[in-house]
Amino acid sequence: MEELIRQYLDGDDEAFTKIIQLIQVDLFRIARARLDNIEDINDAIQETMILSYKNLKKLEEIKYFKTWIIKILINECNKIYQQKKKKMNIFQKLTKNKEFNLEACTDIILEAERKMDLENILRELSYEEKIAIVLFYGCDYSLIEIANILGVSSNTIKSRITRAKQKIKTMYKGGAKSETI
Repeated sequence: MEELIRQYLDGDDEAFTKIIQLIQVDLFRIARARLDNIEDINDAIQETMILSYKNLKKLEEIKYFKTWIIKILINECNKIYQQKKKKMNIFQKLTKNKEFNLEACTDIILEAERKMDLENILRELSYEEKIAIVLFYGCDYSLIEIANILGVSSNTIKSRITRAKQKIKTMYKGGAKSETI
């Protein structure tokens, strides 16, 4: 990948496309850990590509490209998440005094989803736990690499993964899948 980055820095725009193709699955997995809506995921990835395309020349050490672009993606996902959260709070305020109890229905739906499959169980993890699990198991990063990406200690990442695995085990055994184990 470093060779492609050098080619891009030398003026080969096609090299940037190849770089993105190499990491697109990782970018999708990471964005999916924070965002549920495919349009939001695509928006975050697209904005990440635009920002990285414009700013790659400012990157001092090209060996840190992947860490750098993941940080950009996480920031973009967090922006979209916060915007959605703000819109949802406004919607909840508007529907609060109506006869239709949106929160009660949401609780029933969430409880049913929790028992459906592992992906829904993963949604129950905190963002910190989910991103650690996705980076470790989905993208094959080491604890140290994840710690560098997220700006925390490797022990913190190890704790998050352990805690997430315990939650998954507990929820998986307690849900609909437990009869087939």
